[in-house]
This record gives sequence, structure tokens and C-alpha cells, in this order.
Amino acid sequence: MPRARSYTDEDLVAAVLSSHSWRGVLRVLGLTATSSAAIRSVRRHADALQLDHSHFRGQRTWSEQQLRTAVAKARTWQEVAESLGLNGGSSQSTIRGHVVRLGIDAEHLAPIRPDSQQELPMGPSRAHLSRSGSLLAAGWFSLCGYQVSWPLEPCRYDLLVEHAGVTQRIQVKTTTVRTGRSWTVWLSTTGAERVPYAVDEIDAFFVIDGDLRYYLIPVERAGGLHAIQLSAYASYRLSGTPVQWP
Repeated sequence: MPRARSYTDEDLVAAVLSSHSWRGVLRVLGLTATSSAAIRSVRRHADALQLDHSHFRGQRTWSEQQLRTAVAKARTWQEVAESLGLNGGSSQSTIRGHVVRLGIDAEHLAPIRPDSQQELPMGPSRAHLSRSGSLLAAGWFSLCGYQVSWPLEPCRYDLLVEHAGVTQRIQVKTTTVRTGRSWTVWLSTTGAERVPYAVDEIDAFFVIDGDLRYYLIPVERAGGLHAIQLSAYASYRLSGTPVQWP
């Protein structure tokens, strides 16, 4: 036997009018806001009463009606995003998804051209060096004829490189910290306390400094150290031209 509702139709009408999401409706009605079953039940009753909930926005900062108005007044998807107070390239994709889902007419909007360079950053930045380190190292080894492999699980090394039957475990490090005329690079891992690398865990450090200069330092020359000054390891610097940062 279905459970009797603990709220009246009038309660539901008032809750829908005063809320911006179905979870908000549940809270107004004194129901468990995290219950999926309760959301389905309340929405079913609201639809049966033909209650308008186009103002709902969930976790969004804009409602369905605001989206419809923004689309109707705009000439481009960028203008729609700006009208809704959104920034970033991914916001336009999100908006298009909601427009399609809601069946909003957007034929008058200029199409998004992913190949346009107008909004793309076209210069390297040191701010992205740390997350680019492994890719840069893999590219260098690949250009030198090595076979490059990535570990499937977290390991003490970032890359496995193989050439002429010899395999090496490579730990990649980057630095944007300059001390005097030298770059300082931390070789130990972060955490509750820094832990240096042992000579039996990796075979070499591939280091990239803030000028995009590469170093390949055998672990025997730096194992057990927490940090080094790269000026003392100039003999391990690889050929290449430093980048001119914008």
C-alpha cells in the first residue's frame, strides 16, 4: 500500500514556488532531501498538478527561464555565457547541452568554432610546467629513439624507457625556483615528511628547469638528497635551446 503523503497539494505548490531545486522542495516539505525516491514522488505529484518549475536551477547559478532569455537576446554562444555570468571555454559546451536538452531554439546563434585561436592561450607559461614535465620528458626520450612506457599504478618512477635492450626507471622533476643564478629542484617526495629516492628505486632523474633546459642525472649522483642546485650538475645538461617565456 502506498504511503500517505505528509503534505497537501497547497503545500507542494508553495514549496515549488519558493524553491530552486527539487531538494529544496523536499526541505520545505520536511522530507529527506537526499532521498531519490522522495524526489521522484514529489516531482510526479508536481507534474500531475502541472506546476511550473522552470525556475529551478539545481547547483547552477541561473534558471531555465534565464537561459531561455539569454539565448533569445544573444547573437553568439559567448554572449549567452556572459549574460549568465559564466566564463571559460567549457561553459559554452555546458550551456549547449542544456539548450539541446530543453529544446530551446538556438539556430540564430553563431556556431562555436573550436579551431578558432581567438580564445586559446598561444604561449607557454611556467605555471603549467609541473603538470607538463612527464610529457616533455617522454617526448625527449621518444625523439632520441627510446621506447617509452607509463606505469599503470603509482610508482616511485614516472617513466620506463628502453633502448637497445636496456630499461631505465626515470623520475621526472621540474623547478621554477631560482636561487641566485641557479635553479633549485626538490628531488624528494612530498607528504607528511620529505622522502629522498634510494638508488634501488629509480635509475635517473630527468629534470626540467624554468628555462626548459633538460638534465638527465643518474641517481648515484643525487640519490639520498632532498634538493640540489642545478648549476652543480651542468655536465648532465642535455642539448637544447632555453625557451623565451612571454
